[in-house]
Amino acid sequence: MRKPKQARKYSTAPMRRFFHPELTVCPTCQTRLQRYATLSQRTVITLDGPVRLTHRGYRCPNPECATRMRSQHSAAADSLALPGFTFGLDIVIQVGHLRLTQHQTLDEVHQRLLSRLAPFAVTISRREVLYLFEAYSTLLRAGTAVTEDAKFREQVEANGGLILSIDGIQPDIGNETIYLVRDVLTGRVLVAENVTESSTTRIKSLLAPVVALGLPVIGAISDVQDSLGKAIAELWPDIPHQSCQFH
Repeated sequence: MRKPKQARKYSTAPMRRFFHPELTVCPTCQTRLQRYATLSQRTVITLDGPVRLTHRGYRCPNPECATRMRSQHSAAADSLALPGFTFGLDIVIQVGHLRLTQHQTLDEVHQRLLSRLAPFAVTISRREVLYLFEAYSTLLRAGTAVTEDAKFREQVEANGGLILSIDGIQPDIGNETIYLVRDVLTGRVLVAENVTESSTTRIKSLLAPVVALGLPVIGAISDVQDSLGKAIAELWPDIPHQSCQFH
């Protein structure tokens, strides 16, 4: 998929955010993690304006730890935008919602985004809106490919299991929420689904494909939504569950 390009001209300076891993200790040996590098510094365009993010990587300092060279990074930073994209995930979700739920044409969606981004002196082309809709469609298909991916399963086994990141993103209008379930260690999207209610039963149904993979889950990161916390506790009662750094 081609990645959208964006002219970086803003009416105000982008908001700065610094991201570090939600995990503070090594999942393998429980040693406190230490910062070792800046993984990325880039600007992401969101519905609330441009964000200049600095993403810091941490590692285990224990020389005896089997996973000491594994880079631990922020699930919140990874969920802000898809890899290689300048436009944020919230804009991708908005495009998909306007096209599939509101049944707006591509031109109508384009004009809607131009109006929304105008206060930040940011523009978006019609072609880029089409790319973002393609990205949205790809997200909805992503989970179906996981079960047949032998290399992914090998990666998870080498990592000792999955650390789940569960994000619920709601468009500006309507009651729908799209939930993305990713493995923090590999960055792989496991589930992407649009739901209209977020009860514990519905969240457990959403997470059922992850359970069906039969892979060990060694941790979870999410917001502080009560039904989400209960669903995780019922499905994986013995794993640590960490709220993301903004919650």
